[in-house]
Amino acid sequence: MRCWITTVGPSPFAVINTLWAAVERDGWLPDKIHMVFTEDTSRLLPGISLVMERISLEFGGKKPQIYCHSIDEMDLSGVLGTYTAIIGKERKERTGIAIDITPGRKYMSAFSLYAGLKGGSIDRIYYMHIMGRKYMNVPYPLIPCNYCRLEDLVSIGGVI
Repeated sequence: MRCWITTVGPSPFAVINTLWAAVERDGWLPDKIHMVFTEDTSRLLPGISLVMERISLEFGGKKPQIYCHSIDEMDLSGVLGTYTAIIGKERKERTGIAIDITPGRKYMSAFSLYAGLKGGSIDRIYYMHIMGRKYMNVPYPLIPCNYCRLEDLVSIGGVI
């Protein structure tokens, strides 16, 4: 089993593209997807969920289980607690874990990274580096290869 943990920010393709690239380039096909969202981004969940399911199916996987976790962005300890609980549960189930730190507010990415680093190993920590604003919130297949790079912090930096 593999899981994908991401934050839903205001740009849907910031959420979608990293998964798309990870599946296409690394073969990281999740069985479970955890999306952490705020009240402001809740309206994006149905569309993002649909595209993520479609990506899994198109690449030969099955429809992933999708879990949506609401957070109050003003409650910083609650935000950290949400990521810690998700990662802790997946570790207990011995699930392969990938964290996407690309989308969402900086502190949310920082908290997801921190929660992943404390208390054990993480298989992947992904960041989708888009060069220039021109391709922000553009579907992954429409971004020229030389304008985007999928980075796995675990493999490039020996983070864990």
